Amino acid sequence: MHSHKLSSSNKHQPSILQDAQFGIPAKSLEVPVSKDSCCDAHALLVCSVSLRGQAGSEWSRGDWKEVDKVHERSAFQGLAWLLERVRHVDEKLTTWQTVTTAEGITNCERCAPTAPILQWVSVGKKTVAVEDPVQAGEYERRLKARPSPFVTQLCLGDDDIGTVRVGVNIPSLLHRALSRLPCTDRPDASSLSWRINTNFTPRATTSFPPFKILSNKTDKQHDQPPSFRLDLRPEQLRSLEWMIRQESRHEAPFVEEEISEAILSPLGWRAEGRAQRPIHIRGGVLADQVGYGKTAITLGLIDCNSKDVDKEFKKMGRVPGKISIKASLIIVPPHLTRQWKSEVEKFTRKRFKVLVLSSVSNLNSATIEDFQEADIVVVASNLFKSDVYLDNLRVLACATELPAKDGRHFNAHLDKCTKYLKSQIDLLQEEGSLAIMEQIKKAEKEGEHSTSFSLSLLQSDNVV
Repeated sequence: MHSHKLSSSNKHQPSILQDAQFGIPAKSLEVPVSKDSCCDAHALLVCSVSLRGQAGSEWSRGDWKEVDKVHERSAFQGLAWLLERVRHVDEKLTTWQTVTTAEGITNCERCAPTAPILQWVSVGKKTVAVEDPVQAGEYERRLKARPSPFVTQLCLGDDDIGTVRVGVNIPSLLHRALSRLPCTDRPDASSLSWRINTNFTPRATTSFPPFKILSNKTDKQHDQPPSFRLDLRPEQLRSLEWMIRQESRHEAPFVEEEISEAILSPLGWRAEGRAQRPIHIRGGVLADQVGYGKTAITLGLIDCNSKDVDKEFKKMGRVPGKISIKASLIIVPPHLTRQWKSEVEKFTRKRFKVLVLSSVSNLNSATIEDFQEADIVVVASNLFKSDVYLDNLRVLACATELPAKDGRHFNAHLDKCTKYLKSQIDLLQEEGSLAIMEQIKKAEKEGEHSTSFSLSLLQSDNVV
């Protein structure tokens, strides 16, 4: 029992080159993930049988013939009498098999081609997004030419011995999974693994058990927040202890994961390639019940960590494209913005300075100093979807009008606005608000849609 490499006969589709005896892998496969490793697949099942002159048209005498998708089901139906007896690969391959990741591995364009970029064109009074036609055509061709995850080939020898080989292109599945794994601001290395189930039956419906949040009754209680006028209850102190632990730099990382799968339905095989990368995230989700006092606990977290935040802020230098502030950002439904401010005063008196932004007008009237002096900024959640807010954003960034609906076009344009906005912030801190005004006027003269925009945000002496 052993495996065989299915080497590529062309640039994309793998094919079998060498003879083999009947066999199934008896030990773990050595799967490479280098740039060109997806040109090869591994034969997991090889069967040879005497056909005694009864070979059908699907067999090719002397040469390997690949079974295409169109004829795949009928071919496997004709071979069911043979493959049903031997199609189950060793159970050890149903568990995740770790793959040694090559250093510096990048996105594989053969397995995961890059989507075409968006171009913005004017149609009447609107600016719409269209894909670059040349790139779009090439992208579609690359998708169709991707290496097949499963490869099945037949060959009939001169002695009427028919051989069937079924292989899986594990590197291609790993490349696809790795391409979807976020990489921006992810310094840690990724890890790759794969597995195959040779007794797979799709479920008509999938039912999951109820999600249950574990109790924290046995957790340690934190001390009362130093600036609080009112004491937190014991159960609230337990939640506070957990929140502070989650904010620690030494907390265990969260593992991001992407899985690419392929199913060979006629044979009942399912292969998976998995890419994982740890990322250190400070925070979590406080999911206590309504009326539990989550607002008070969150204020306790801000109070307990305020000295550490001040120390980190003083050490922080200038960040390109940003204006550094020390405030904690609280995003809440519109009707809770004023309540948050009253809760801060209730528990901490005047310990923290709160900036409340219930509407776009509140935002337009706030200065940069207001943000820099605040300890807590409370923002209404609907503000970010306001047409006025989005229009102000694109004007300040000197960009074109944002699409009206969410989706790929909106996200692409918002990314561009964010990139332009960083340049504008650098210009603001280096040359002042008048330079920003000149940029805005220049953009409007070059064809951008003009709009009324409150410039109160730029009226700040300490950054000009």
